[in-house]
Amino acid sequence: MDLPDILSEEKFGDAVDLLNRYYLGKDEKTGLLSTGSSFDSWAGGGDGPDVRDRITDSDLVAVSMLSVTVPAKAAVGLQTPAVTEQIRQLLSDIPTDIKMSDLSPEEARHLLGKGSNANKLWGILRADDATRWGVGPTTASKIMARKRPHLIPIWDVVIGQVITKRSSKDQWHNWHRHLQPGQPLPDRLRRIHEASGVTQELSELRIMDAILWRHGRDLGYTGSRGRRAEPAVE
Repeated sequence: MDLPDILSEEKFGDAVDLLNRYYLGKDEKTGLLSTGSSFDSWAGGGDGPDVRDRITDSDLVAVSMLSVTVPAKAAVGLQTPAVTEQIRQLLSDIPTDIKMSDLSPEEARHLLGKGSNANKLWGILRADDATRWGVGPTTASKIMARKRPHLIPIWDVVIGQVITKRSSKDQWHNWHRHLQPGQPLPDRLRRIHEASGVTQELSELRIMDAILWRHGRDLGYTGSRGRRAEPAVE
């Protein structure tokens, strides 16, 4: 996967504007900030010491702020004792204080590769059979990004169109190639954040997600592949 042009140094100013609009732009009709601007901080965040290893009702509310709804059967099923214990064990071994950009290729394979606890958690959320919970890759990525914002990027069809990928397959590996130590993107994202006027603490991955999503919506991309619509606010 090539680095999207909007994240290049040449587009630095455009990216700053996109991040500012995502977090500080107000709806012309309501005068309110976008719901997406509250995803990271809602109820204190999803990776705090008291909630880091369990999926809470507040996490599901936060996910709804990114224009997806966790189906009721998934909300109930994910709270059954056997499943919550599986989730607790997996999350307890996925650090909250390490960024994707800190990981060497070997460390990335250990934490995010096939057979990793992150990959196993993805499988539980998807349940392998999508008809079980009704949780697709977009919703699963948003739940996981809420729990581990420094390690798990958000994926949806709008972002997929920006990066010219039709599925979430290999997304963690693809992004790590651009974020691993020695690459310029992490520092660029930090500088974009500083220049944007957004004072809220954000992970590198969330900065990237907000820029890509806002850029895609400005281009008219929607949740349906290949379709365009009027710009929207998440």
